[in-house]
Amino acid sequence: MERGESSIRRPTRRLIRQCGVMAVWSCIVLAATTAMAQQSVGTVTEAVTTGRDLNGRDAVSEKVVTHRARANDEERTVIETYLPLEYADRLALKRRVSRITTVTQDGSQTIEETEERNPASPSEPLRAVQRSVATLRRSGTGSDSYVSERQIFEPDGNGRLVLVRKQSEQTSR
Repeated sequence: MERGESSIRRPTRRLIRQCGVMAVWSCIVLAATTAMAQQSVGTVTEAVTTGRDLNGRDAVSEKVVTHRARANDEERTVIETYLPLEYADRLALKRRVSRITTVTQDGSQTIEETEERNPASPSEPLRAVQRSVATLRRSGTGSDSYVSERQIFEPDGNGRLVLVRKQSEQTSR
């Protein structure tokens, strides 16, 4: 064997070992991604409202897209509302409502956040305009008595979400 042959074989073997490791790593990543995708069940629904424009043609006046996903003890819902732009012939996202409901041992908790575009500056991104946290839990030892609490947060002058209203109610079923 000549000296040139051995120098070619070493990098080739090293490259094959590295490619083999990368192939195995890629398979593991794909398998994990597939498993995560199978864990949650999601649906997407669209509702389109049409009307007539000034020229009498059919035009979309609103489009609402709802994404629902469920995984383990959690349900996620995102509702996006699209409206036509005044200066272009397309739809733009105007409002997004995200709702996460988590089931706990003694009740449930729902966090809902509403984001909207600033009407005075439509090119800015969506901003949170309200967040509500609703908690439903058992009261005491009786299984038919529940306490419902709701907190509503809105942005202050500096854009921070602050508590503006708190409600509590006890119910029996």
